[in-house]
Amino acid sequence: MDRRVFVENPFRPGAGHTPPYFGGRKDELERFQRLMRQDYATENILVTGLRGFGKTVLLSQLRTVARENGWLWSGNDLSESASLSEERLAIRILADLASALPAQAVTESSVNLLPNEEGDSEDLGTAIFDELRGIYERTPGLTIDRLRAAFMKAISLVKRSKMSGIVLAYDEAQCLFDHADRDEFPMSTLVELVSSLQKQDSVVPVVLVLCGLPQVFDALTATRTYTERMFNVMRLNRLNRDDTLAALAHPLVKLHPPLYPSKDLVLKAAELTGGYPYLIQFFGRELVEQLLQNGGVMSSEQFPSPSVIERLDAGLFSARWNRTTDKQRDLLQIAARGSNHWGEDFSAAELSELSNGEFSSAQANQYLVALCEKGIIYRTRHGRYAFTVPMSESMIINRMSKTDEVAESWETAPKDLAAATAPPVDESVHVEVAPKKRGWFGF
Repeated sequence: MDRRVFVENPFRPGAGHTPPYFGGRKDELERFQRLMRQDYATENILVTGLRGFGKTVLLSQLRTVARENGWLWSGNDLSESASLSEERLAIRILADLASALPAQAVTESSVNLLPNEEGDSEDLGTAIFDELRGIYERTPGLTIDRLRAAFMKAISLVKRSKMSGIVLAYDEAQCLFDHADRDEFPMSTLVELVSSLQKQDSVVPVVLVLCGLPQVFDALTATRTYTERMFNVMRLNRLNRDDTLAALAHPLVKLHPPLYPSKDLVLKAAELTGGYPYLIQFFGRELVEQLLQNGGVMSSEQFPSPSVIERLDAGLFSARWNRTTDKQRDLLQIAARGSNHWGEDFSAAELSELSNGEFSSAQANQYLVALCEKGIIYRTRHGRYAFTVPMSESMIINRMSKTDEVAESWETAPKDLAAATAPPVDESVHVEVAPKKRGWFGF
């Protein structure tokens, strides 16, 4: 009988899925644990890193730590629509507070804040939101004044319930930035709100946790001069070799019935991941699937199968690649092939030099800025860029090589193609045939 019926693959590649083994982020968890044990809040947390580095997974671990220490966790994924204006952001924050408060069993207010015997928490959340929204609408002043007044009501409920504080946490924070051209400053509003609350000794501590791609740091520092002093930045990097091996080996040991991959096979899978958390899950899943297909026995030379990179490309890279132009793809190919020359990041001048005159430095810089907007690369520091997706270099080279192979196949088409595919002709019958025009319509 097929063993795959009995073995559930423990690895979970995807956006924000909790891995079967969480490791390599001990320092970040300890720093947040210390923050949650303080009676006051003077700093906030910014979790940043490339896609596939485990930011969302770490955020879920921070939520667990906060709740274990008696803090209210209120948050959501930020979207472009919620970040368009100060008003939209304010409604997002109030809605998230309203949905979080019932779960923490807060005491009574001007509305019934305790779930009824049937546990109708949905109606409870609506009642709390209506109360907070009413305070927001009735308060005079700017958006920040009205939002602060409504937030103070939520703080009073948390304080009466004897909770330790409030964590205001938002993922995908790269969507949040100021729009000076439209006189809308949602990022500044959020920073000012938390900063003003942290200066008031009479309220419970409030901590802001933002999680997003590296460009979120630029958006933050552009809001206020003191922003850098407000945040403890957790820049997620690749896992080290030991943590990578542990993340692959521990789930394999717990499989039932067990699989017994060789040490060389696990080491090869670890090398392929390069320590990238997403790739650990991806190649871990592929390793289990291939082992099952081979009856649980496989040499390191058989892994990975030829189709693995194509599946990785389709799931991680293709959506962004499809938004690029031909010239942008040419420049990306130069960056991918030249990665061994300069390391992890590159500049427009370096790409121009490697292009042998195809791109000037100014042209390369123009394309790099456009590629940043499409999410394929990001700016590491002034004038230097890097790929946002792990293994982008391999996937770009693989894609461009296939494109070149197809193009060459048409350029070197056999001259006797027409003769080889023509049907037999009866020479006793003579038919006049008009000559066909050359081109695609002739096929």
